[in-house]
Amino acid sequence: MRIAICDDIIEHRKSLYDAIEKCITLSEEASISEFSSGISLIDSHVKQPYDIIFLDIEMDGMSGLEAGQEIRGKDKDVIIIYVTSYEQYVFNSFRIEPFEYIIKPFDYEKIYDVLRRAIKKHTEQFYVVNFTWQDKSYALKVRDIVYIESNLRHVIFFTTDNEYKSVGKLADYEQRLLPYGFLRCHQSFLINMNYIRSIESKSIKTTLGIEIDMSTRKKQYCLNTFNDYITKFKV
Repeated sequence: MRIAICDDIIEHRKSLYDAIEKCITLSEEASISEFSSGISLIDSHVKQPYDIIFLDIEMDGMSGLEAGQEIRGKDKDVIIIYVTSYEQYVFNSFRIEPFEYIIKPFDYEKIYDVLRRAIKKHTEQFYVVNFTWQDKSYALKVRDIVYIESNLRHVIFFTTDNEYKSVGKLADYEQRLLPYGFLRCHQSFLINMNYIRSIESKSIKTTLGIEIDMSTRKKQYCLNTFNDYITKFKV
């Protein structure tokens, strides 16, 4: 995992670097790079993209908002976390789709919380489900799976643009996918909560217009789980 810190004040960069370093576990094998300007960050990101960027908004020359806008125009997946001393700047950055904001002076607990969620989001973006069907091997990105349906001894993966079948049990995929924002809403369905538009009395409507059955006895569980999801992981 590649993490970048961009701030034109060296003391702020060092403080943030030290805090991030403490939050990283050995298993994550992360590298942290520092930049004093938006231009140098952009040049480096073009050559080898970063996964997570901590970007100061108020910098001399190119502002963090300008740098973030240029980076976002080239990279839809990079996670941008804005750092600022002034909360009013937060509202000017929505179009860049930032993941979160950290207000100076830095609070270690806040950095830890934001970074853990950012790492989780990054993992969700690139985690894949592998399976075989009729002598062909498939690897589906979790973020592209809208829902999975169980049908007799098979499971069917419905993605944003196709569907795939495999032999197996829904329960096997449930255990693997629950940590990545999936919800078991019915004996036969496992849904990616990122695609939920609304939870009705007996069904769940997706953002693609598809309606999926929901067990009546699971309604409160689904409502609570979805509420927790959007509270913690939506930006």
